[in-house]
Amino acid sequence: MHPAALAAAALLAAAAGQGEGAPRAVAMIGPAAVPLQAELEVRTPSGSSRQALRWEEAADGTLLARAVGGEWEAKVSLAPAPGGARTLTAQVRWLAAAEVERIALSLTWPGDPEAINRSLRFAPFRGPLRVERGTPLLVAAGELVLSGGPGLAAAEVERVPEGVRTTLLLDDAAARPFSTFETCYERLPRPAPGQHLAWGSFDPRRPVVFAPRARGELDRLEAALFPRAPRTPFLPVVVERWPRGRQAAVVFTDHADRTDPEALRAVLWGDSRRGSGQPGTGFLGRGLAVTRTFFVHGREGSLDDPDAFALAVELAAAGSEVGLHSISDERDSREAVREGLRDAAAFAPVTWIDHEPYTNCEALSSQGWRTDGPYGIRDLLVEAGYRWIWAAGDEGAGTPRIYDVLGGAADEARAAIAPFPLDPRLWMFRSSMFYASPAALSAALSDAELLALERERGLFVAHTYLGPSAHTTHSPDHLARLAVRAGPAGRLVIHPDLDAALSRLQAHVQSGRLASLTWRAAGDRLRALSEVAVRYLPDGSAEVSNLGASDLPGLTLAVPAPPAVELTVDGAPPSARADEDGDVRLFLDLPAGGRAVLRAYDGLAPLPFLAFP
Repeated sequence: MHPAALAAAALLAAAAGQGEGAPRAVAMIGPAAVPLQAELEVRTPSGSSRQALRWEEAADGTLLARAVGGEWEAKVSLAPAPGGARTLTAQVRWLAAAEVERIALSLTWPGDPEAINRSLRFAPFRGPLRVERGTPLLVAAGELVLSGGPGLAAAEVERVPEGVRTTLLLDDAAARPFSTFETCYERLPRPAPGQHLAWGSFDPRRPVVFAPRARGELDRLEAALFPRAPRTPFLPVVVERWPRGRQAAVVFTDHADRTDPEALRAVLWGDSRRGSGQPGTGFLGRGLAVTRTFFVHGREGSLDDPDAFALAVELAAAGSEVGLHSISDERDSREAVREGLRDAAAFAPVTWIDHEPYTNCEALSSQGWRTDGPYGIRDLLVEAGYRWIWAAGDEGAGTPRIYDVLGGAADEARAAIAPFPLDPRLWMFRSSMFYASPAALSAALSDAELLALERERGLFVAHTYLGPSAHTTHSPDHLARLAVRAGPAGRLVIHPDLDAALSRLQAHVQSGRLASLTWRAAGDRLRALSEVAVRYLPDGSAEVSNLGASDLPGLTLAVPAPPAVELTVDGAPPSARADEDGDVRLFLDLPAGGRAVLRAYDGLAPLPFLAFP
């Protein structure tokens, strides 16, 4: 007998041996009574609690399990749904103020698993698999299918002797990585002769592992379990990340250091003199988006500078994003930050990128995470409408390259976005350092690398410095990395190597394969996708619901099916569809609170997405 079958038989025997009315260690799911084991783990500074759940059946058929710790109480329910499916709800209520490292609900059932991986392929796998925010959870094994929903921080899927174990993470320190600099220096230490001052080399950061919870606070997630008829095909509905079939996205987050408005204009429009650039050159001239940060006050290039302010207005009018790179390039007090936020409010910025956390004590990764003291500013950002902060760290290292922040090894914990552990009203994002000579940047943005990013359905968030000129730069190393060069009549023009790279980006965007987004657009979309639920119905259809408060225009849904398969949305053909790489992709606008019902047909015959027993 297959090991998974032996394990299933053992589970069934254990369930059968329990007295009538006694709590059950194994829940029986669906018409085939698939055995399901569950375990809850909660980690806090006071210790780790891991409890196997025992199920009781309520009058309406709901299976309930409870667990209690010193600081918390938990309830997990499996409510009946049509066709023998179950709606899973897990919640942990905090009985006292506490700090949490991890909350995990593990589900184990028999079968060989298939799951969605980080490149959004639904396929069998051998080794452990982890998915983070931005990747939907969908696992099929044996005669059960598990589909994720709101409240999921991450998930881990692995083969075990009993079949498959899927761990749903309501919270996990690895899914919200953040660390702070221990020291705020008056000035950066001087490197020893012949040494390079590497970022993070002289002041190790302290990881923030625990996130606070207030008494009465609730952690909650939703998911669903569906029965599957034995040996029947499954057509998963995969919620993709980017709008209208775009396979990947590129975001430039440009930091304000050493900004020269003339150089910035050349990067945006191709030439530093208004109207002098070649048609269709530079970021804005090519229709590409950028998140451009500014200092509010201070030297040339801040929003105090009329030329820089005018560029910020143009950026916003073109659909790009204006963010802040701190208030100034000097250390700013809490009151100075309050005033600076007020002065920048006309641009309604939502993205804050720390400047020099070693010396700017108000950086969120220094002392700014506080709400008190001379440099605590976290609450000020929330009050001013900010929702995105840079995690003050980059993925990848060495030679600049396109780095997929959503990718990584199959079992690697790598969060591209995460709630700020000390205040989830703010969310963090990570980027990849992309600062080198224009020739090196152009080589990195090759067609081959862009196609690879698209195949992986990825996201590249570039950390750049495109606004300096020789006028604002003195270091030979920085001078070699300028994105502009001297042009005719004393003007500055975009470096042709960089503009050639932008031309390639433009071609991929115009082909429909790539999205050029601001960070605000990319981050908000990833957050909104976590509120999308896919539910399979006994009549063979699939219901896609937007349970969040944000609209999702151009939502892309992929189904691994041949082109001959016809799909309908609410009884009508989709308004747009694309067939590629063995998938049928359709696009629809799904407003907040909206839902759409999908059906599939092979000719005139209905084709179920999931065949119920």
